[in-house]
Amino acid sequence: MAFEAEVIPLFIGGASIVCILELVFGCMILKQHKKARYFLIGHIMCMAAALIFLIRCIFAERLGINLGIPSISNSVNIGLFGVFWAFGTGLLLAAFNAIAERNGKDK
Repeated sequence: MAFEAEVIPLFIGGASIVCILELVFGCMILKQHKKARYFLIGHIMCMAAALIFLIRCIFAERLGINLGIPSISNSVNIGLFGVFWAFGTGLLLAAFNAIAERNGKDK
């Protein structure tokens, strides 16, 4: 796949910055919700792992990553991206649920 040279570092840097900002601001916002904060941290870790698999799939050739048989490696990377993305989304929903449960008990 053809990309401009700047796309790869911008994508990796941008995704990293989003993950870091989500971690920092999420932990600040959820400092009173310890259980939800742990779910959020798990969510961010899963999403970062998902992005790594996506990056390996899209940019492997340009990054010099030897994939062996590219079609098999890309299929595995897309599959692992989906698994980590789904699990991360589940953890985010669990964080919402933890906040809702705590707020329900406070009333």
